[in-house]
Amino acid sequence: MEEDAISNLSLRLKLNLTVWEFVLPETPSLPAVFGISDTVIEDRFGVKHGTAEWYEALDQHFKWLLQYRISPYFCKWADGMRVLTYTCPWPADHPKSDEYFSDPRLAAYAVPYKQVVSGNDAAKDYLQKQVEILRTKNHWRKAYFYLWDEPLNLEQYDSVRNMASDIHAYAPDARILTTYYCGPNDAPLAPTPFEAFVKVPSFLRPHNQIYCTSEWVLGNREDLVKDIIAELQPENGEEWWTYVCMGPSDPHPNWHLGMRGTQHRAVMWRVWKEGGTGFLYWGANCYEKATVASAEIKFRHGLPPGDGVLYYPGEVFSTNQPVASLRLERLLSGLQDIEYLRLYASRYGRDEATALLDRMGVYFGPERYTHEHMPIDAMRGQIFNLCR
Repeated sequence: MEEDAISNLSLRLKLNLTVWEFVLPETPSLPAVFGISDTVIEDRFGVKHGTAEWYEALDQHFKWLLQYRISPYFCKWADGMRVLTYTCPWPADHPKSDEYFSDPRLAAYAVPYKQVVSGNDAAKDYLQKQVEILRTKNHWRKAYFYLWDEPLNLEQYDSVRNMASDIHAYAPDARILTTYYCGPNDAPLAPTPFEAFVKVPSFLRPHNQIYCTSEWVLGNREDLVKDIIAELQPENGEEWWTYVCMGPSDPHPNWHLGMRGTQHRAVMWRVWKEGGTGFLYWGANCYEKATVASAEIKFRHGLPPGDGVLYYPGEVFSTNQPVASLRLERLLSGLQDIEYLRLYASRYGRDEATALLDRMGVYFGPERYTHEHMPIDAMRGQIFNLCR
């Protein structure tokens, strides 16, 4: 049948549905922040940075992604993996800012370190003005600054610390997030790479609050989590988040093409079991550059198929709305599973909720989890029956 052809074929299907009397919380319990490349949007849709069409395109992507229980941030990479991240393209004194940040579906938002659209303010004046406005708002608790993606050497780590010092001069309670999988390679913090990785919090403190580590570093050694957590100071507001990207690879949970459906869903089961309080994904629309909205979608050379791409431009499929991948749908299911586990934990404790994953045959570890969906449905049913 030709694409988009209309068919008179009709089918009659019998469906059995079970509806639990349980409403997921509107605000996700786990902040899951996902990068959206503004450059990809600008190139593919032909919108110039800072124009009315540009704001409209970003606004469409932001609103569409909220339905998947993720907190989007737009991003632009610079030299050395420095990254400009922002959830709202409008400045803090614009009405749209409050609209975005007060949305109950948004669990966390990125504040830009510098101007997203060029203006008259000097860099530090702009930063101070934005922070002073946002700190007066109830949604400030959702705010974070993501300044550098995976620093590798002393110069890059020092850049993070210097930028964080600028921010904390205006907002001592601001949260700085840094993703990393190693310490500075030209100034070892410990004798072995993993020991140096574990020591990053003591090296970055007090400039960093959210330590976001690669799941790839852990491999199948869940016992190493305790070494990471032991270095943190939650009493001082420090958090441990995780991320996946090129790695880990099969059989570990990730969102690469060719992986099982439950393998995609297991990314969030792993987050729950290991005890992370947030999650980051580097890019959801990072396909190869194109200058026509309906151009063929190509994955970036050198990355595992599917890495950095969780939804597609709708124009490729004759619609003007983005189109979700199955992997994005499975991510949503995984985030919903976390809400079920959180409900169970509120009644019986976190340890019991984690044990339930094992007892129901859903998730044992990064290399052992169900390949079928029946155990997941059974777990959800048990949670509802025990908690209603």
